Amino acid sequence: MCICFCTCIPDVFGNELTLRSHLFDPNRHNPNVLPKKSSQPITINLSWLTATVAGFDEIDGKFNLMGSLKMTWKNEHLTWDPVQYNVSSIVVFGKEVWTPPIYVANQMDSNFLDAGLQNDLMRIDHTGLVSTSHVGDLAVFCDLDPTNFPFDTQTCSLLFSVLVHTISEISLEFSANPFLSISGQMSTIEHPIWTVTGSQAVAYKQVPFASLEFCLFRKPLYYSFTMLGPSFLLNSLTVFSFLIPSTQGEKLSCGMTIFLAFVVFLVQVGDVIPKNSNAVPVIGKYYVLSIVSSVIMVLHTIIHSWFASKESNTPETKIEPFVYNVEKVNSVGSFEEGTLLTKRHTLKKCSCSFLKEKGLKIFNVCCFLICLLLVIVALVLLLSTNSSCIT
Repeated sequence: MCICFCTCIPDVFGNELTLRSHLFDPNRHNPNVLPKKSSQPITINLSWLTATVAGFDEIDGKFNLMGSLKMTWKNEHLTWDPVQYNVSSIVVFGKEVWTPPIYVANQMDSNFLDAGLQNDLMRIDHTGLVSTSHVGDLAVFCDLDPTNFPFDTQTCSLLFSVLVHTISEISLEFSANPFLSISGQMSTIEHPIWTVTGSQAVAYKQVPFASLEFCLFRKPLYYSFTMLGPSFLLNSLTVFSFLIPSTQGEKLSCGMTIFLAFVVFLVQVGDVIPKNSNAVPVIGKYYVLSIVSSVIMVLHTIIHSWFASKESNTPETKIEPFVYNVEKVNSVGSFEEGTLLTKRHTLKKCSCSFLKEKGLKIFNVCCFLICLLLVIVALVLLLSTNSSCIT
């Protein structure tokens, strides 16, 4: 048994060595020549296996993924009879055979596929089917839309293309299951801030171009706890601060504190979202309306205090005795004219007293209603956001 086993092993290795010498004979094989014998283009089948989401830089729009790109294609020059050589498949380096010059079009700050597939291991089947997987860390650029922040979803794509070759020479397609995971099937990929909830594969027929699109949903808990929760409480303080008497200086200081707090939150929002002048985030509108409501409360306090102080500093009205001069009343007409003047003076005095008594109250109610309306509009605008991925 031992002698038979030892004699079989060299035969197997000898068969593979003979096969390699036959396949890679310089007279019949050149790794720079397209491996096809017909006019049909070489079809590159793609599929992506995601290991994890390494990170997402929202300021620069950089999406980091760790995974592998699996590729298969047919090399019509590398076929043999498995019965003759007793070998069904072999493993070679990419530099020994033809490999597609594929690259990631929207790549940034990573070297994924920069050196091509020259140093990757490939398995060649006896039918000429070549399969390989390129593993690495991939960072791509995403065009982010901050409109619905922090209840937003974003679409990030991996854009694959080939250099030099046209669609008549190479075409990119996706396999039946283009998205894979370590478990063998596509599943929801978790991240501390983001969750990959969906995916889509698109292959273009006009150009050798293909894209894998990922739908990312933001988990709003962090921003709700650190920003929105305190902001809701500040909105409540803005409304209830109208109950503080305007004669006390605490009302003005309270309004200024609320105003500065909203400004700080607005600056904080600007630090965590991408700088984009084409879209205004909903949370930015919310903070602007909240700032306006706090400004109205501060202005109301200042104006009310000014009128109150002016009224308190008004000297007392002196009432002089009325002297009726009979000599000045020469006729009935002059007496009636004096009566009209007295009535006008009385009406003017009544209107002034009405404005002094009711004017500040009307002003207080109007400011309170405007402030309350702004707060309600801001909250409804923020809570009614609805975002979905572009398909």
